[in-house]
Amino acid sequence: MGSVRHKRPSVGLMVEELGLRWEHDRAFSVERPHGMAVYLFVHFHSPMTVRTAAGVVSAGPGDCLLYDPTFPQWYRGAEGGFADDWLHVGGPRMPELVRLYQIPVNEILRPRETEFVTPIFEAVNRELRRREPLWRESVSLLVESLFVELARQLARQGPSALTPAEAARLDGFRSIRMRVHDQMQRPWRVADMARLANLSPSRFAVLYLKLLATSPMEDLIHARLQRARALLTDERLSVRDVADRTGFGSVCHFSRLFRKHVGCAPRDYHRRPLAGGADMSDAQSEGGDSAVPMQDSSDTGGRNPS
Repeated sequence: MGSVRHKRPSVGLMVEELGLRWEHDRAFSVERPHGMAVYLFVHFHSPMTVRTAAGVVSAGPGDCLLYDPTFPQWYRGAEGGFADDWLHVGGPRMPELVRLYQIPVNEILRPRETEFVTPIFEAVNRELRRREPLWRESVSLLVESLFVELARQLARQGPSALTPAEAARLDGFRSIRMRVHDQMQRPWRVADMARLANLSPSRFAVLYLKLLATSPMEDLIHARLQRARALLTDERLSVRDVADRTGFGSVCHFSRLFRKHVGCAPRDYHRRPLAGGADMSDAQSEGGDSAVPMQDSSDTGGRNPS
């Protein structure tokens, strides 16, 4: 029998640059009157003022935006400086992907959850830094998974039967959620979160479930486990280190929850092969920034690209 040659898969999506929790100073704004040659995906961590197809609007932590290549781009922090995750992505697959998954462009997107963004960005970052065999194909698949999950979350985004007063609280709850998840190493209780909203713990828990479709502690556990999966692929960290960094308190508690939700012990996780971008060995340290250029960009305006 003759040998079979496997055709190299085509690369439909190409990442030019990305930034993970990128900190911009007070004077910085993005302003590209003619757009850019590729799509720009942004996930905001701060209150923002943004130009969209509907005009200049406000955006909050957790909101996202996908600019198409021709739309004039402009946004800045609503309260001075700001932080965001951003991705410059092009390639022949991108317009088809936007149509296929019905992702709105040039408007503020408010997905139900955005915990999926950081693990995928970290996985892309890893591939761009290591450039192992088939890294371009891996990056393309990871970026497509980002937009698949975005489309899924947008399809589930609408909170049902909110009163005007409840709807007015939605952005505030998203901000609290972002703060809690950013400081997950703290021993958070529902009462601590409720104080941020000036509510009783019981009222806060009821509203959290209605607005964000999960309970406060279940949401925090999910975010901690996601972060733990990223940290565990760094073999320099012990299981205790990861438990401490993610706020689980004890190795026993962490190991029990990890095995229940992930299906293996934490100490065994780093030995598993890559699956859906779960291996993020080059994840940045907490509070750090990451920007990985694949080619020079004349639109970044210096030290604060986005």
